[in-house]
Amino acid sequence: MTLCVPTGYRVGAWEVGPRIATGAFAGVYAGRRVAHAPWLPASAALKFVPTGTSTPRQLRHLRELVEREVQVLSRVRRPRLIRMYETLTVDDPSSPELDGATVLVLERAERSLDVLLRRAHPAPPALLTQICEGLAQLHQAGWVHADLKPGNVLLMADGSVRLADFNLTAELDGTHGYVPAFRTARFTPPELLWAEATPRGHRIRSTADIWAFGMLAHLCLTGTTPLPGATPSDALEAAARYARGDAPLRLSPELPAAWRGIVADCLAPSHELRTAHDAESLLLRVARAESRRRVPRDAPRLPGVSREPRDARPAPPPPVRPGGPGGPGASGAAGTGSGSGSGLGWRVAASAAAGSALAAALLAAVRRRRRMR
Repeated sequence: MTLCVPTGYRVGAWEVGPRIATGAFAGVYAGRRVAHAPWLPASAALKFVPTGTSTPRQLRHLRELVEREVQVLSRVRRPRLIRMYETLTVDDPSSPELDGATVLVLERAERSLDVLLRRAHPAPPALLTQICEGLAQLHQAGWVHADLKPGNVLLMADGSVRLADFNLTAELDGTHGYVPAFRTARFTPPELLWAEATPRGHRIRSTADIWAFGMLAHLCLTGTTPLPGATPSDALEAAARYARGDAPLRLSPELPAAWRGIVADCLAPSHELRTAHDAESLLLRVARAESRRRVPRDAPRLPGVSREPRDARPAPPPPVRPGGPGGPGASGAAGTGSGSGSGLGWRVAASAAAGSALAAALLAAVRRRRRMR
């Protein structure tokens, strides 16, 4: 169930604009700040979750998802993760369908990777480097995304990437964490498709994100998946045959040579085989594959896009609104605009040409850690 929020509706300092995305658990709307609150941006993505109008069983489920996302966004602030500004709870008895809803106020994105891929492929490989940076940042903080897919990768106006939708994210307790049963079949590793649930949910490890990254990379670079299926059930069957050894992994001939080994390792058929490839080592390989590409010196620059990406420097923690209403955060994708993607490739290229200070810092940290081992 998602909420239908009328244009012009007020919640906190925000006026609701048009709907910009719909997820399984939330509706996402453009938000414009109309109150004097200089600690908040002028615009944001408002994610409404119906935590006030569902059945008791649904409420427990939705609140658990909300709490997961708020925990991640409150405790893990990294340049490649979407930024949260505040959470609000709708207090409006005159609108029973909205009363009690949770609103997560997030950084506004231009569009999702899913929207970009529906228009054209391949996607710029530099996007994959940034996605891998996001996974490395999340894993270093002790979390597994558990639902990495094109709809949960957001593209900003300057060509940079943010990971989003942390409602299924699991905090690692040693080697594993626990997630609800909900999952996206095409991006879920074989060992989780039929895993037996425990009272805490399905056990998950960081190798699940490695599998999802391999599927995402193949899709971005070729427009196809290596385990094809016309329907989700067909995709499940293809994954089962591959995991049993009854069918090969069908890498597209369009997949660049520098990426074939990376994708094959990410899509190893078992968790045990994927443990050799964590997000940090994967980032080293992805960065090397990307470095083989050369961007023309005269690559166009868009107004307002510096040679050093704005998000290359860690952002300060989001401010707390003085005296503002608090509450659990929402789940679902952050804002995805519908503008043309014609300039995105050049924006990403211009950013990659200068080199990402963030990627360099991550790679240096990985090398230091390996020398210490």
